[in-house]
Amino acid sequence: MASLKIAVIGAGPAGLTLARLLQTNQMPCTVYECEKDRHARSQGGCLDLHEGAAQQALRECGLFEQFLAVARTEGEVLKIYEPDGTILLDEGSNYGERRPDSFKGRPEVDRRQLRDMLIDSLYPGSLKWNHKLKAVKTDPTGRTAKYDLHFETHVETGFDLVVGADGAWSKVRQLITDTRPFFSGITGIDAKLSDIDNVDPALSKRVGLGMCLTLGSNTTVLSQRNGDGCVRSYGFMRLPEDWHRTCGIDWSSPATAKEQFIRMYYDGFNDDAKNLILKADDDIVPRPMYMLPVGHRWAHRQGLSLIGDAAHLMTPFAGVGVNVAMEDALDLALKLKQWKQEVWDKADHSTITTSTLMEPVRKYEEDMFVRAEAYAKETMMYLDLFFHERGGRPMCEHFAKAKEEERKVAPVQDAQAAQAPREEVLVQ
Repeated sequence: MASLKIAVIGAGPAGLTLARLLQTNQMPCTVYECEKDRHARSQGGCLDLHEGAAQQALRECGLFEQFLAVARTEGEVLKIYEPDGTILLDEGSNYGERRPDSFKGRPEVDRRQLRDMLIDSLYPGSLKWNHKLKAVKTDPTGRTAKYDLHFETHVETGFDLVVGADGAWSKVRQLITDTRPFFSGITGIDAKLSDIDNVDPALSKRVGLGMCLTLGSNTTVLSQRNGDGCVRSYGFMRLPEDWHRTCGIDWSSPATAKEQFIRMYYDGFNDDAKNLILKADDDIVPRPMYMLPVGHRWAHRQGLSLIGDAAHLMTPFAGVGVNVAMEDALDLALKLKQWKQEVWDKADHSTITTSTLMEPVRKYEEDMFVRAEAYAKETMMYLDLFFHERGGRPMCEHFAKAKEEERKVAPVQDAQAAQAPREEVLVQ
């Protein structure tokens, strides 16, 4: 293996983070993305990046200061309403029991800002747009353990490692496992209300600076302020997978569709909750939610691996998806960096086989499986709190219980911290 050829499929946060980390450690790679350019479509709402691995990944990328320049710490607050407008929790005004401290240190950033930051950090020419992957195939000659990438217009050959960061319906995953995403039981619509401060100042105040949840019996309006002045709202509920095709709503007429949707499913919700949908822009989109099985694993396959949604697709209700994805990228990159330093940089490259490259990849997968399963279980717990027959009260009760446990643990941690210096003196 005289040279090393790595492909990353997909230019989302996971794939871009991995590519940046590899390139900063002198491991060239190419990112292939099906979209025509960075402006091809809306990138969706905003993300909260946790103090743990996601922010650490940006530090390793050399992009943390750029992240801080656009991060919105004011967006970390949460409101929870009942359908009739009764407020259950408002962290912005300290009404109700706040979430535990583990929710702190999670500033919001718009998806587009994060993506642009990562794109601009890559080596020129290493991100190839308008490359829609059709299939990944083994070397047809059978003489090497390398892979060929079949795109709509051409084939690129000879890759030692192909990492699928290509999301829910990953083409790379099809070569590794037969497992496919399944419907989570949650569906609804995605809507955006642009320039809410001018369109409806009172409604803007009602939403607040962060996330605003209106939680009814298995029916919700989940809203979040974005950095561009819009509020994205999701009218989600427990319905069948084919609901958007069988409900009778005419999606081709957005204004009518919004009215039909609200009339059919939001009886008992007050006007504020309804208006987050009714006053939204006319580009609403039905959005069924899919997931991979909790604890999803696969048998390691030489030359291939997965990160992010391709590896462990989850619903967004624990707010961990992008964080797990960036942790995948960080973990895999650091393991490959170590392999490079300990093996590649010290050996005759012609004597190194592809199988040696697989050891860090195999170790990444073993660690990722454990990590992803824990996050997936947390996500399922929150899904059941978001969509509960008692509305938002169980979620508030959950936060209160977690906060109480936090208070019990705090004195013990304080005592241990106070003792630590004395113990160090005794050891000396």
